[in-house]
This record gives sequence, C-alpha cells and structure tokens, in this order.
Amino acid sequence: MLNRLVKRISFLISLILGSSLILANDSSVSSTATKAPTHFAVISDIPYSDAEYAALEHPDGVIAKAIKALDPPLLIHLGDFKLARAGCTDELFKDRYRQIAQLHPHRTIYTPGDNDWTDCDRLTFNFSTRYDELERLEFLRQIFFNQDELQLSKDIVGLVRQQGFVENARWQLGDILFATLHLPGTNNGRNQIERSNKEDAFHAADLRDQYNEAWLVQLFQTAQSNSSIEAVVIAFHADIYEYENDNKPACSKAIRTNCNGYQKILERIKNLVTQFEKPVLTMHGDSLPYCFNQPYEDIPNLWRLNAAGDRVYMEVSQVVFDSTDKIKPFTVSGILDQKPAPSSCGLGFLLNDLFSSLPSIPEKP
Repeated sequence: MLNRLVKRISFLISLILGSSLILANDSSVSSTATKAPTHFAVISDIPYSDAEYAALEHPDGVIAKAIKALDPPLLIHLGDFKLARAGCTDELFKDRYRQIAQLHPHRTIYTPGDNDWTDCDRLTFNFSTRYDELERLEFLRQIFFNQDELQLSKDIVGLVRQQGFVENARWQLGDILFATLHLPGTNNGRNQIERSNKEDAFHAADLRDQYNEAWLVQLFQTAQSNSSIEAVVIAFHADIYEYENDNKPACSKAIRTNCNGYQKILERIKNLVTQFEKPVLTMHGDSLPYCFNQPYEDIPNLWRLNAAGDRVYMEVSQVVFDSTDKIKPFTVSGILDQKPAPSSCGLGFLLNDLFSSLPSIPEKP
C-alpha cells in the first residue's frame, strides 16, 4: 500500500515537473516567435511654414497629437527646423528648440541641417540680420547640446556623444544600433560662405569630415562586436546621394572649391555597409523627394530613406525593423496618411501625386 502511494506521488511530481518544462519551453518558443519589431518615428525639414509650425505645436497640432498617440520609443529630427532664408535670431533658435523638445519629451534626437546654421549668412526674406555661420553653429550647439535645458534625449538609454563633437550621438534601441553624423547641406557647409572667414569655414568642414569618419568607423566596430545588434541606422541631414554622379573631385584640404563635399563619407559608408553584411538604413532630409528604397543593386543590405518635408509632404514617418524578414527588414509608412513611403526618388513622384489628385474626365457616351 505504501509503495503504491509512493509511486503515485512520484508520478504526480514527475508529471508536474514535465508540464512545467513543456510550458517553459513553449513560453520560450512563443517569446522568440513573437519578438516585437523595433520601431521609431522620423521628421525632417520642418517647420517651413506657419501651417507646419502650428502642426508641430504641443498639444493641439496635428503632428504633435499624432506623435503622442503613436508614442514611439524614439523620435528623430533630421535637421532644418526653418527655411533657409528665414531669420537666425537667438529667439528663433530657442523657440525651435522648445518646440522640438515638447514634441516627444526626453526621447528625441536632433541632428543639424544647413538651414539651421550654414545658411544663416544669406539674405533673408525680411532683410533681417545676416550672421557669421560659424558663430551660429556654436550658438546652436549651446542651445541644443551643451545646455539642453529641456533634456531632449534624457530617457534614451545608453546614449553616448562623440568627444569634441557633441552633436554626433550613438545609442541602441532594441536590436538596432543608431548614430547621427553632422552632415549639413550646402555641400557640407563648403558653399556660399558669405559672412565667415572662408579659411576658417573650410577648416571647420575638414574637421567635421574627420570626426564624422571616425564616428562612422567606431559605429560599425561597435555593431560588429555586439551579437545583439541586427541592424544599423545612420541619421544625418544632407542628401549625400544627390550629387554622386556630378563628376567633381572629393573636397579635401587641397581641393576647397568646385568639389563634392559628400563623396568621401558616402564611399566610406558603402564600404563599411558591404563589410557589415547585416541591414543598414541611412536616413536624411535636405532634398525634395520623399522616398524609401535601396540605392545600389550591388549593396543589397543598404536602404535609404529621404524623409518627408520641404513643404511638399507634411508627414511623420514610422520606421519598423523586423529582423525575421530577410527580404524587407525595414518598412516605412506615414503616421498621418497611413501609406507606405514612395519608392521612387526621382521627381516623377510629384507628377504622380499631382495627376492622382485631379478629377477624372468622364468618357463620352
């Protein structure tokens, strides 16, 4: 009788333990199978108008409300918080900083565009003060990065900034390693130098190139050494692809003018992406087309997002990365229109939008 009882108890214990093990294994499999994709939001080249400014204003602007409703773990502004020929006053810089900071408190990354400093020496719409662009860059750094009173990125875990070049940042979100590079438009700050000493401006551009390349190399070294990283995202302002085939030599200390200010960094990106093999997304603003595609057939793991903006598309893009999708690991769609980003980066997309908005012509009976 006692032996029978002991056997029954032993059987029940083994059954319970076995069931627990099965449940644990099922939970593990389920956890792996249902791993949530990493997602984040992107804006660029905004606000350029009063309507866009109102759309960004917290709490009632249409973009502000959309970002709050989505509540992404990260918002990235790719630069150009004003038109090129709008004023560059201290008051405007402080106001744009406030507005960007309030869009998604403590989880926002900003990287400078050319309108935000290099173009501050241009003639403005209302003939207001024209500034030394290098002085405006230092003021920009002070407001957005050194003082950063509203703590734009406080809740982004593990964020580090490049020593000596505070606007360049690196951080990890989910299985993606991110970095920003300070690449403004206006040929990387090498064209239309109208108020700064030109030698000082060229020297600053050379220095920027050195820091950007070092940060880029360090980014991929970090990604290669971390087995949890499944993708890399690089955020900057300038459309470095736009002038790739302009047949101009790369800018350097020896070649100051009539040169391509992005050629060296683009070639470096292409080489590092090829060696990395895992998916890489480059994101920029600056030029007109809003598009998402793969720019090179021979580099199948490189994607490019030219973010919405430039007064053509008032939109916030949501980027989703799914490491289990080996064909299309990145997807991009608008938060407002709920449509996938256009795949064509030519100006034809404007004509398509124009004709699609026209009323159809009825056929003759």
